[in-house]
Amino acid sequence: MADKKLPSNININFNPKIDSEANLKNTVFESYQKNKSFFGKDSQKIIIDFIYKRSQMDKICNYKTEDWLVGYANKNHIFIFSPTVFSKISNHPQSDFSYVLTHEIAHIFTHDILDFYYPKWLHEGIAGYVAKQYKIRSVKKIEDFSKLHNKDSWGKFVNYPQAFSFTKYLVDKFGKKKILNFLENLRKENGCYSSYEEFVNYFNKFLKSDFLKLTLNWQKNFN
Repeated sequence: MADKKLPSNININFNPKIDSEANLKNTVFESYQKNKSFFGKDSQKIIIDFIYKRSQMDKICNYKTEDWLVGYANKNHIFIFSPTVFSKISNHPQSDFSYVLTHEIAHIFTHDILDFYYPKWLHEGIAGYVAKQYKIRSVKKIEDFSKLHNKDSWGKFVNYPQAFSFTKYLVDKFGKKKILNFLENLRKENGCYSSYEEFVNYFNKFLKSDFLKLTLNWQKNFN
């Protein structure tokens, strides 16, 4: 594979004694292009730090992180375990690395272009859709979306597979353009939507549909 030249808005930091710069650049390039294709434009500047120890991630997040946490995006900065230690330091297989990197880059695009953060399930769902994580994360348990809706409840009822799957269902049903338009207007119209009821009312109005009926239809055919 020919070495890929990264866009000028991407900087990567890594340990050259451990990682191959060419390999990292090729992987970052592919993940970035998937996001650019979905969102239809470039993002702001992105800094990607490849890290090598769990203690580094704990310090970055300012708490003791779980084994499943392998990437973290904050504003325009991404911290992710290097592919050389990715499966050794987490409960993820090595094959998950490119999916996670694409997911974290999607968060930068979402913040920059759409400027929306909540509801958390949809924020994570969009990143999972771009990364196509619905292909590798099957839904085993369904939570009520009202429980998953805000930041505090998402932390108690984290359900990434559900977020990925239902977001894919919405994009397939309404089309990417319509969903992006909905998300662009989501924060502009009513802020962060701390209320689940407010979100459902606006969803129904904007998309001329019934959120609750859609969730039931999705449940019949999820994955």
